[in-house]
Amino acid sequence: MNSKFKLSFIEKIVLAILEDSPKGALNTQRVFNRIPIDAKIDKESVYQALLSLTQKKLINQPSKGQFAFVKPSQTLQGRLITSNKGEYYVVLDDGLSYFIPTVYIKQLLPEDRVECEYKVKGKRVDIVYVRLIDRKPTKVVGYLDVFEKNAYLLTSKAGFKDIKIKEEVDSKLDGQKAIVEVYDFPPNTKYPLGRILEVFGTPGNNETEMHAIVGEFGFKTIFPKDVLEETEAIEEVISNNEIKSRKDFREVTTFTIDPADAKDFDDAISYRELENGNVKIGVHIADVSHYVKVGTPLDREAFERGTSVYLVDRTIPMLPEKLSNNLCSLRPNENRLAFSVEFELNAQFQIVNKWIGKTIIHSNRRFSYEEAQEIIVAETGEYAHELVTLNNISKIYEKDRFEDGALKFESKELRFKLTESGEPIEVYEKTRFDAHKMIETYMLLANKAIAEHVYKLKIPNLPFIYRTHDNPPQEKLIEFAKFCKIMGYPIQIDNEKVMRKSFNSLLERAENKPELSVLQQMAIRTMAKAVYTAYKTSHFGLAFEYYTHFTSPIRRYPDLLAHRMLFEYLNNTTSPYNEETIESFAKHSSLMEQKAAEAERASVKYKMAELMKKHEGEIFEARISGITEWGIYATILDLHAEGLIKVSEIKFDRFYYVEDERKLMGKRTKRSFHMGDIITIKVKSANPIARQIDFYLYE
Repeated sequence: MNSKFKLSFIEKIVLAILEDSPKGALNTQRVFNRIPIDAKIDKESVYQALLSLTQKKLINQPSKGQFAFVKPSQTLQGRLITSNKGEYYVVLDDGLSYFIPTVYIKQLLPEDRVECEYKVKGKRVDIVYVRLIDRKPTKVVGYLDVFEKNAYLLTSKAGFKDIKIKEEVDSKLDGQKAIVEVYDFPPNTKYPLGRILEVFGTPGNNETEMHAIVGEFGFKTIFPKDVLEETEAIEEVISNNEIKSRKDFREVTTFTIDPADAKDFDDAISYRELENGNVKIGVHIADVSHYVKVGTPLDREAFERGTSVYLVDRTIPMLPEKLSNNLCSLRPNENRLAFSVEFELNAQFQIVNKWIGKTIIHSNRRFSYEEAQEIIVAETGEYAHELVTLNNISKIYEKDRFEDGALKFESKELRFKLTESGEPIEVYEKTRFDAHKMIETYMLLANKAIAEHVYKLKIPNLPFIYRTHDNPPQEKLIEFAKFCKIMGYPIQIDNEKVMRKSFNSLLERAENKPELSVLQQMAIRTMAKAVYTAYKTSHFGLAFEYYTHFTSPIRRYPDLLAHRMLFEYLNNTTSPYNEETIESFAKHSSLMEQKAAEAERASVKYKMAELMKKHEGEIFEARISGITEWGIYATILDLHAEGLIKVSEIKFDRFYYVEDERKLMGKRTKRSFHMGDIITIKVKSANPIARQIDFYLYE
């Protein structure tokens, strides 16, 4: 029993009795009855001890005359975040989060590292106090409000009110969109303090909004001077000594297959047939590690960015253009340095051998996915034999992957047709061809082979970076199973093997049915997020025991790390990294990957709202894609635009949310709305700046 107070003999006995009470609170008489007779303590002394302990806050009075032991607060540490509704949560390092009452926030800011005191009540964790541990400057986007000698950033970001700008701001910037770094929130003050990092321009302008999205999620559009100087100094000519140190693939048939508008080609496929009837398939990845050396300004900038960011109308690259679009792009008819995995397959297309190492290649042809698909379907055209054979082999490995339990869920990708000024004129869903699946299959094979090779070296404390995907969280899995049952597609989640089979069966049963998109959407939400780690674990979604990311070092920093470490191990030299360092790199990379995905979604929402602005007042058929207590989310069937119908704006009845069945039910009419239902909506408004679309229910 620990206490910062000095307790009397009687107080210690009374406190021990209350602490050991199985029924909680006791009155004075019951405490007195539990004191041994030979202790010679009277009832009045017991009462005075109870009052003293209450004053010292070691016990409390849940009701008059009743006294209960106060369990010492336990502590946890994490990062402070806010929900879209403005509620505060602490997120622990393991991903768990707990609600924090607003009363404890005071001068704290989102992204602060905090320590929380908590108490456990049954299954509930109650936060009872929060203190600041560490504050890192937070970047916030908003509008400048400049008057007289004062300037503020007005923002709608949850967790922030107005932000006071310390420096003097030109009145001409009033109303401009900007990003501010919030660095302090002094005690007993109303506003946090910030400094302007960049002014983007007039709200609503395409360049302004896109640059604001990039800044909002922590990415930069301009490379620092020292990075550009280092890049410019890189020698473009490949020396003879470098060529001699590599396996030469320049005479082997090789080509790239990428999107029609791609500017960087970081992977190529080679194909050759052997005299013994076997075939060799090579996966060649741009050798970025040859140009980006450990610890240089270029390396530090690539690490900080973590990934390239793909917005609707532009790419924010991880590496400068000289590397991403030139030296590290496997362009046709040019010698290029690569890191390669070549598989030898027998007549049954089983892998009988593989080789891993650095190479020099010379791509014969650059295909778009559409061009490759036409040749595969027609079985005629340039490199038709190679493409058709590679596609047939890939289908065997794809089939094996699904039979091993890999999940078939795919999230849809939207693409926009834009005018030269960036105005959206059409939105469509990206089509996945056999050519896409073929390239994906060979990239998966390469990633799996690299991870397996390093892990099976079995050298103690051998650091590497893996890509892991945990099993779905149990509580989410149970919720998804309930949802599927409501939708008429029951699934089994008794064990992992049964669950995998049931998940894929779900897609087969719902194929070509209107509810497929909703089921697939909910299934994806049920999954854990794939992340990077220094510690080898399996990949649930792919059903791979070994997996890493090796195939995109132009646009992903973890792939660059994998190349560096793999090269060290192939040459039996010491890695410049240890496991702890790699784990810290992995966490940063996972975070930047998540931010890049959020930025990409924000750009889609912006363009979608811009497109729907032209359709305000129009009526469409839509499918219900989400239901909450505050409204119905519906997605227009043809335009893929999702908007909110507020419950408060449905006039013909009062609706309430039935959580167990995920539906809204009318109190008077008993009319109900369920996920997947087709409804008629009218576009109420579209606000591109807020990236928000609102609908009316049209009856």
